[in-house]
Amino acid sequence: MGSRILVVGAGAVGGYFGARMASAGHDITFLVRERRQQQLRAEGLCLISSAGDATIRPQMVMANKIDGPYDIILLSVKAYSLTAAMNDFAPAVGPLTRIVPLLNGMQHLDILADRFGPAAIMGGTCFIVSKLDAQGRIVQTGTLPRLSVGEQAGSDTPAARTIAQTLSGPGFGTVFSTHILQDMWDKWVLLAALGSICCLMRGTVGEVSSQPAGKAFARAVIHECASIAVAAGYPLRDATLKGTVSLLTKTDSTLTSSMFRDLLQGAPVEAGQIIGDLVKRARAHQVPTPLLDLTDLNLRVYEQQSE
Repeated sequence: MGSRILVVGAGAVGGYFGARMASAGHDITFLVRERRQQQLRAEGLCLISSAGDATIRPQMVMANKIDGPYDIILLSVKAYSLTAAMNDFAPAVGPLTRIVPLLNGMQHLDILADRFGPAAIMGGTCFIVSKLDAQGRIVQTGTLPRLSVGEQAGSDTPAARTIAQTLSGPGFGTVFSTHILQDMWDKWVLLAALGSICCLMRGTVGEVSSQPAGKAFARAVIHECASIAVAAGYPLRDATLKGTVSLLTKTDSTLTSSMFRDLLQGAPVEAGQIIGDLVKRARAHQVPTPLLDLTDLNLRVYEQQSE
């Protein structure tokens, strides 16, 4: 019998991966709120994707209707929604359930472990450019999405390999990683640097880098983020660091961070999880981060104004 998989959320990320896995025949159920359930019942779960369009009729459940444990929980929510999500999916967690979180930053690993026990929590990360449009469709652009999963300890276990194999489908690549925490730090450095560049300067990567001091500013932000990773014991490989610098200093790039896009819309942002927690770790390791401190202050003021 195949694994029962609960995808928490049917948004731009969880909805994409869940729909692709459901199309491949996996036993996928989406945990949804009432409004999204009504929308998906009426329209289906629609993907508009560079990897091929698709529409499925998803299997869904609401929190008060969960009937017992699932084998795998794929957790894809904004970090500021984690507490509410944990309360919703708690009835789906049994003694053998493994939770694969795709949240940004690292803070969520401790929060999940405190609630459900360290053994239940795997490491996970993903790379995907996607959004929900006005009709609730998932629009994915850019390169082929990728999902990485592994044991936090880095061990190569049959169970972890089976989970990685299960979390697969057409339209994205799945990587079984024996260095998943490093993968997560690599992404965190990228997201924190990108978010700082865009949010502080209120522009795209290209708009910032095309200014006389823009590239130097971007490199300085990246250096601060990477220095924290080094102090924490997760230094980026030279090739990874060079790739991050190259990506975030292109003068013709239209790239922006999701945090910046949320900010422009006046929506909640993952400031505390992506920037604030990184600054805390910098202080703990006595790493000076003047530009990240400025971003943290900037976003704290934004959040205060939004209350």
